[in-house]
Formats: sequence, structure tokens, C-alpha cells
Amino acid sequence: MSFLADNNFPVLAANLATILFGLVMAAQLLLAMGILPISMAWGGRQTELTPGLRVASMAASLVLGVFIYIVRYRAGLVGSVPTPTSIRVLAWVVTGFMALNTLGNFASLSRTERWLFGPVTFMITATCLIVAVS
Repeated sequence: MSFLADNNFPVLAANLATILFGLVMAAQLLLAMGILPISMAWGGRQTELTPGLRVASMAASLVLGVFIYIVRYRAGLVGSVPTPTSIRVLAWVVTGFMALNTLGNFASLSRTERWLFGPVTFMITATCLIVAVS
């Protein structure tokens, strides 16, 4: 896995993760605003946008923003060098969380979540793994 040692590969992965996280953040905000149907997310089990789901989508967007920071920090795009141990650990936490999220998306009742968000979160997981390993 010498290509992972190449400084450009983790940076490229972090940049792709940033773009994909940004798309998912935008989707969460559109869900929170009621622009996208809530039935396409949250397991496909919800038919009505409740205040709780609105807050949950906004919170999810904020969490994804923190994930962007962690991944970019680990890839050396922000923050100090050498990377603190906490960021290295958090990069693995983000990777694990996104892997579980991917499984949830593929198990969803919503076709959109399975066929759109499933592959997107799979790609996010892969890019986060590349960054975490680097």
C-alpha cells in the first residue's frame, strides 16, 4: 500500500470526502427545510416532517461539518503538524461511523437512501479510510 504513503493521495481523498460530505450536508438541510421529502431519508419510515426530524437533520448537517474538519485536519489540510493523537483517533471514529451509516443506508426502506445515499456514504467511508490510514 505504498500509494497511501504518497502525500497527494490522502489529500485527494480528503478533498473528495469534503465534496461528498458537503452534498450530504446540503441534502440534510433541504430535508430540514421541507424541500426534499422526508421519506427519502431517516430509514424511509417517516412520512411527515416533524419538528424533531427537522432538528435532527440540522444537527446531522452540523456533525457532518465537524467530520469535514477532522478529515481535512488528518490529511494535513488544516491544523498543526504533526497531527495530534486525538485527530488521528477521531479520523477512525468518523470512518467507523460512516461505515455504520452506509450499512443503514443500504438497509433502508427508501429507494433513494439505498441507491443514492448508500453509494455516496460508501465512497465517503472509503475516502475517510484512506485518510485515517495515511
